[in-house]
Amino acid sequence: MSYDLILPFFPTEIRTLLLDPSISDLMINGTSGVYADRAGVVERVNLSDVYTNERLTAAIERVARVLGQDLTTQNPILNTRLPDGSRVAVVGPPASIGGPTLTIRKFNKWYTSDELVESGSLPRDVRDLIVSLIGQRKNGIIAGGTGSGKTTLMKALLDHVPMMERLCVIEQPAELQILQPNTIRWEAVDAIPGQVAITPSELLAAALRHRPDRIIMGEIRNEAGYDLLQAMNTGHGGTLSTIHASSAVDALNRLSNLALSARSNLNHAFMRSETAKAIDFTLYCERAASGRRQVREVVLVNGYDFRSEQFEVEEIYTASQPKANRELLLGGASAETSTAQFA
Repeated sequence: MSYDLILPFFPTEIRTLLLDPSISDLMINGTSGVYADRAGVVERVNLSDVYTNERLTAAIERVARVLGQDLTTQNPILNTRLPDGSRVAVVGPPASIGGPTLTIRKFNKWYTSDELVESGSLPRDVRDLIVSLIGQRKNGIIAGGTGSGKTTLMKALLDHVPMMERLCVIEQPAELQILQPNTIRWEAVDAIPGQVAITPSELLAAALRHRPDRIIMGEIRNEAGYDLLQAMNTGHGGTLSTIHASSAVDALNRLSNLALSARSNLNHAFMRSETAKAIDFTLYCERAASGRRQVREVVLVNGYDFRSEQFEVEEIYTASQPKANRELLLGGASAETSTAQFA
């Protein structure tokens, strides 16, 4: 399947925007405005040709059918992907009262970790430490808000996983481009007419029977967090995932809360301790007002203190640290991770 099957349904100017490699996110708010994210900055795009909500709705409905789904008044929410892995999110009438809302997250280019270092998104010494932890099969989470670069960073880090390892990649929707040849890729899907839901939790349970060296989860969104923690705490190291959170430590809180939503009868402190046992490190990414995406924090997870009800973490990097202090911390962390810290 190619863009040739999709582009003809849209007006010429929309087609041009879809193919523009400088745009990472294209947002169409019915007929009230078209917006584009270029280099992290959102700008309004003025179109010369006026289109109607009816025409936009018809285009989106046809695209949905090409992608194997239907957008109707009974099923007005659509989350799917284009042939290149770009995400497509739609909310149509009657929920979207100003006409259909269409947002496309495009993947024009995947960056290597060297390119992220050169762009200033990731300090070289921080990259080297994380790659070392990945090589030691430590479990990590990449946290941040929407559009902060979590998926881009995860892909760049996954490139450093040994080529001979077997990966099970679970996403919703599928978008990562994995280099390792012995990779199985699964996609969780929502229930639609004629198709039952396939949940991330079900795919995690299935993954354990397919002999993965590593389980990679595109994003932890719901009660699947519990199943992922159980997998990590029963010997499946080297797991990497992303999560929406406001800091590196908040990622641990959010993961434990998501896991608790699956087993509300469990003690909150117990679930936090399970999270601390499973996760070895977390990174926090942020997109600045200028549009620049950057790793802002890295912490190592040492445990959970039941008395203070706090995660015990070691702050290894913050973006505000002077380089000399950072090198001292990272040097100490590198030495410890091979011995006591992660024994």
